[in-house]
Amino acid sequence: LAEGKHTINEEIGKSRMTASDDDPSSADPHQPLFFHLPPYGEHLEARGWAFDSIGRSLSVVGNAVFVGTALIHLARNDAGCEPDEECTGRAHGIRPSSLLSLYNIVIGLASSALLPLLGAIVDHTHHRLLLARISAVAYCAALFPMIFLSQSTWFAVAILLIVNAFIGWIHTGMAFAYLPEMSNDRKVLGRLNTSFTAIQFGTGVFFIVLVVGISAACGWVDDSLATARLAQSINFTVTVVIWGYSWFVLFKPRQAMSTVPDGSWVLTVGFQKLYHTSIHIFNNHKPLAWFYAAIAFSESATQALLLIGITYSIELLNFSATETGITVLILLVSSSMGCYISPFSLRRVSPVRSNQLCLFLLGVSTAGVAAFVSNANQKGLFYLFNAFWGACGGWKYTVERFITITIIPEGQDAELMGMYLFAGQILSWLPPLVFTVMNEAGVSIRISMISLLIFWFVAIVCLQCMGSCDYAVSATQESQSAAVVELE
Repeated sequence: LAEGKHTINEEIGKSRMTASDDDPSSADPHQPLFFHLPPYGEHLEARGWAFDSIGRSLSVVGNAVFVGTALIHLARNDAGCEPDEECTGRAHGIRPSSLLSLYNIVIGLASSALLPLLGAIVDHTHHRLLLARISAVAYCAALFPMIFLSQSTWFAVAILLIVNAFIGWIHTGMAFAYLPEMSNDRKVLGRLNTSFTAIQFGTGVFFIVLVVGISAACGWVDDSLATARLAQSINFTVTVVIWGYSWFVLFKPRQAMSTVPDGSWVLTVGFQKLYHTSIHIFNNHKPLAWFYAAIAFSESATQALLLIGITYSIELLNFSATETGITVLILLVSSSMGCYISPFSLRRVSPVRSNQLCLFLLGVSTAGVAAFVSNANQKGLFYLFNAFWGACGGWKYTVERFITITIIPEGQDAELMGMYLFAGQILSWLPPLVFTVMNEAGVSIRISMISLLIFWFVAIVCLQCMGSCDYAVSATQESQSAAVVELE
């Protein structure tokens, strides 16, 4: 163009003619209204990602909510525990109230350990689609036996649930590797991401309403086992169909984006890159380092709160699977409403203070549950606290992402956003581990639940050490200027 050999129209024509069907970023520019909305026009991989998100949403709700609740009730039966009382007995050597926290520990360890490895596979090999297909098939195969959950098979299903969580993280990593490649236009990519999030959220809500409605119609409101079987039957059937269509028809293979550096191995190169990025952040962006530390502690406690809260409601309030489904439904709806608290608070206080206030209220409400909710006559009060948790969760995620995009240095978005995601997973195993150790030692679940406050408190301190967003931005600019001067 600069040399006058081609016109802009000629170049546009050439780019349209050479656009490959295997390149999702080369979508037809004549489809702006449908590209980012279901069914996404001719963008087959966007359609596949939407279907995949539906399956992941069904599995999270089915496994953690309905099957998890049934497992605790079955384990309590084996341990000889009475309803409405905290169970001190053991089944297969563990307390029933430790089941979901053990599940959470495995998810946390798998996510923090697998993220660098999966990133290396995506960057340096062409096996992304193959691994996604294998993990999808293995995951669905592990879902099928859960349909036959019973008093005699509950322990085997509990082990299978943990294995399934590990496989699920591998599959999630492969799926998310396709997301940034959906479009070269960041606005379109943002709209696609919003659409996928809405689909996943809507699927979770619809699934809970459907299962709870059918259970109520069939008279299974207090039958956690029947409700879990129903949920897993729907989960397995739908997931097999849509994941099979997505990963064997819609998604296309990818080539390696780069070669493995000399002297490195594909199994270790991801961890090496993570180490070097961490050292760079610590040496050059101290406020950002403190913020990532705050994310690590706050996110680990917030993720653990859901499953620990479910365990608490079953142990002390004798919640059935249907009532647990209602709990999660309230949590989902209130969290979407909580997203609007963040912009309201930012008009009155700084982003860091807003984040600190949110974490403080999460801690206060959790302590309130432990102090004031202790028997089956207080289910309504637990629902109220649960709505408060959801609102704080939506507020938390919104303000944290605002801080992230504000203080990340320009030109390092992809690398440091990846660190933000990793920071949110690196300690996700620790709060459930602390809870499990205390629970197995015979400490009351009401006291064990309060252990989450430690992590939110540490996060508040880290945010205080970070300073304001303005300070973080100015510190980053000074660091970049110093680097330029040194280079010159």
